[in-house]
Amino acid sequence: MSKNKILILIILFISTITEDCSNFNGEYPCQGDQREYDKSWDERSFQTPPRGDKNYKESYQDMNLLVGYAALKYNQEKTECTIKFVTRVNNKKLPSDYKIKYYFGDEKEQDEDTFIFTSSKHKDKYKNGLIMIAKIFVDDKVIAKLELEEEYFLWDAPPIYQPSNYEGGQKGAIVEFFGWPFNDIAEECDFLSKAGYMALKVFPSQESILTFDTVENGELNPWWFLYQPVSYRQRSRMGSKKEFKNMINVCRSKGVRVYADAVINHMSGNGNDMYWDHRNPAGGSCIHWGPKKSSDGSPWWTTGWLYESNPYTGLHPGLEFPAVPYTATDFHCERALSSWSDGNILNYGWLSGLTDLNSEKEYVRQRIADYMTSLISMGVSGLRIDAAKHVSPENLAHIFKKFKDNLGGGDLPGDFTAYLEVLFGGEKDLLLCGGGFYSYGRPFSDLMRSVGLSESDIYKIKIWGNDYPKEFPICGNWDQISPQRHVIGLDCHDDQNPGSSSRDMQDKGSVYIKEKNAERHRHFNIELFTRREADWKIKLVMTSYSFMNNGGAGFPDGNSDCRNCIGVQCKNFCTKSVPYQKAYDPNSIGYDTGSSGNWKEGSYTRVHRDIDVINAMRGWMGLSPLSDEELFRDERKKAMEMKLNKSKGKFMEIIQ
Repeated sequence: MSKNKILILIILFISTITEDCSNFNGEYPCQGDQREYDKSWDERSFQTPPRGDKNYKESYQDMNLLVGYAALKYNQEKTECTIKFVTRVNNKKLPSDYKIKYYFGDEKEQDEDTFIFTSSKHKDKYKNGLIMIAKIFVDDKVIAKLELEEEYFLWDAPPIYQPSNYEGGQKGAIVEFFGWPFNDIAEECDFLSKAGYMALKVFPSQESILTFDTVENGELNPWWFLYQPVSYRQRSRMGSKKEFKNMINVCRSKGVRVYADAVINHMSGNGNDMYWDHRNPAGGSCIHWGPKKSSDGSPWWTTGWLYESNPYTGLHPGLEFPAVPYTATDFHCERALSSWSDGNILNYGWLSGLTDLNSEKEYVRQRIADYMTSLISMGVSGLRIDAAKHVSPENLAHIFKKFKDNLGGGDLPGDFTAYLEVLFGGEKDLLLCGGGFYSYGRPFSDLMRSVGLSESDIYKIKIWGNDYPKEFPICGNWDQISPQRHVIGLDCHDDQNPGSSSRDMQDKGSVYIKEKNAERHRHFNIELFTRREADWKIKLVMTSYSFMNNGGAGFPDGNSDCRNCIGVQCKNFCTKSVPYQKAYDPNSIGYDTGSSGNWKEGSYTRVHRDIDVINAMRGWMGLSPLSDEELFRDERKKAMEMKLNKSKGKFMEIIQ
């Protein structure tokens, strides 16, 4: 090797160990009692690359100039819906004489940003979705265009018919489908209806991180990416918005309601964004990483581990989620969640580095309420509110009031239910029993009354508090809220996952995935429906999947299979692969992962198909028991048809 080449290698080596690895992290945390970013931070908006830029992607549209969303508001009879196209523009890059024109489906182009749709005139016209477009014109030339995802109307959702036992959707069992794609759930709804379940719940259906060229601790797309949303667009890991809507329609037509898991406390984790380079010193070297990707291709920008000004604003980076749209002042400033017994820290702190929304701000409250309204318009009957204890009771009361106003201002729909995730732990006196300002018990009810929610509305807003089965009632009595406003279930997705602070239920309950004991879990699931000491109205059954022996805990839907990893990290770092398995299986009779002696890894559990659990549930609901033949007859016919179709397919391949 020549001396010049050796010298070049030495210089390159020295440059790698002397690289400046600083970043901007130190300038972002809150100072003292500060709770939100200064108004000047809004100047950091419109960080998205423009068309023609090397970092531009077609899915960004023209979000460097124009962002917006659709806000739906119904009259009290739900026969009329006013849609407002809410927009924000980049005035720094636009001339003063620009104009915006709006397009609502097949309706005529207009200058106004609102349009009124009615059930008498538009029923079924947009049952496949209403597309809305905004265009910016300068001198009659279009310089920016924004197309929103399709919206649906309440009046196009199929009606639901259930016996009076279900109390109009206020009593029944909800199956929570952890890891199931929408299309598989649609196939499962025949069985759910036959079994007598009132409803099902899907996990976060909003756009979130989904990336195939980076690996997290050996995993491709770990399950918790679902809880790092990047917009409220309805395309998730489980499927597209049309697949979601089809599943809702199919299940409603069979008499099964659908609930959605809504993440409204935060957006994605700081540093998990679309910026092309991040850096941080670690182990004596400078670690770099690139952008994440999402389930629908929207851009989003955080502030973590960045070290260069944004080239399109000329300013330091700021929090921005253009497809919502949220800008920096729509968030609380960065504060560690350093205490679980201080209500202010719970509300204003960033949970695990997740960018915390400023839900004191009217725009944020309205945007969340509008998101909830869009879900209900699709035909969703209710919501699970994730991380609810990190949104203060006062903020939640105002959000629900805005949601109520969006639905016409009368009582919330008769079959509506929201259940709020409020994990008590050692903070039960703060969160429920003590009756202070941060209590989700009586003070929360009082707050809801004070903003204009009725007693009927309050009854429909319930708490899932993880005290069942070990510690209920956690306050020693039911003085704070009645049992009818407590939602109970044996286990949840957080309990079963590695690294979770799972409840030690001892002889009171069981987490199937961790204990690998079908008999024990079946016993406690049956007990969930046979206990009579409290008049619970909503009970949850978790149907999930087993983890891999290699530590992989992603869904078996193919998105955590290392064979689908395409980045440079894949070969050496994707070590916890989870192979694909179809979630719907008409042959299943429940507890398909078995027990410790014959445990199946990477397999859907389908515990909701167990006949003993089903008949215990039916007994609680006042329904007659089902025999094995009655319950599985149609499923066995489907299994035979699937087998025949598969055989035909193989035969056709051979003869061709």
